[in-house]
Amino acid sequence: MTLSMTPLSDALGVAVTGIDLSAPVSERIAATLRRALDEHLVMAIRDQHLTPAQYLAALRLFGDTMRQHLSTMLMEDHPEIAVLDSRNSDIGADGRAVPIGSRDWHSDHTNHARPPKITALYAVALPRSGGGDTGFVNMQAAYAALPAAEQRALAALKTVNAIEDYDYVSAADKSRFGAPQTHPLIRTHPETGGKAIYVHPGKLMRIEGRDPVESRAFIDALLARVIRPEISYRHKWRVGDLVLFNNRAVLHKAYRDYDAAEGRIMHRVILQGEVPF
Repeated sequence: MTLSMTPLSDALGVAVTGIDLSAPVSERIAATLRRALDEHLVMAIRDQHLTPAQYLAALRLFGDTMRQHLSTMLMEDHPEIAVLDSRNSDIGADGRAVPIGSRDWHSDHTNHARPPKITALYAVALPRSGGGDTGFVNMQAAYAALPAAEQRALAALKTVNAIEDYDYVSAADKSRFGAPQTHPLIRTHPETGGKAIYVHPGKLMRIEGRDPVESRAFIDALLARVIRPEISYRHKWRVGDLVLFNNRAVLHKAYRDYDAAEGRIMHRVILQGEVPF
């Protein structure tokens, strides 16, 4: 097989073919993949057939796995993997299922002192009738498009983040990961120096110096203004897709455009990041 990379959109993303991650990968190829992810922010590695152990081994080419607080979803034999199965979703006020990650545009696990640098999703099963896309937004491009004065104002802000009070988070994990964490609203990518708007509205307690209601209204208005189609990519999944995305620079959201009872099953792993700056 020959490694091949093709852009997924003008805004972000690259598709990778010609690689089998169930087999050992040379450091040269691993370095090529890491550079491509830094450059394109989202990477879809196609046509993978991975056992859980092989999946974890492949992801360690990109970094160290870290504990997730999706306590009830962790795979028994491989607790680094969370099984996101739409059939187990909460039901919203509208009577529809609310799968994990579908509530708002966000970056994962901002309630950690060292949030994940990368999230990986491996498509195990998809709804028969279609749908179940995931959207991604290039928040470096969103920041770069702002006037310089607004960039400076946003760069002075810090968010205070806490774990959400959902039933799928155990009492032990709420205690372990529950301490509020303060992060810059504008985060710098340590490898490339790129600056991005960095936030998880669902975990936002407040912006430092502002009350919670004002803080959420400010963030909602900011995201509504800066998230535009031209800096976005909507991934249409295939079984066997392994998608990695850079949490320092990308916001994502799972779309609810499918019948959750049909089963959209993703295996999710997060990789340890650094203290945001």
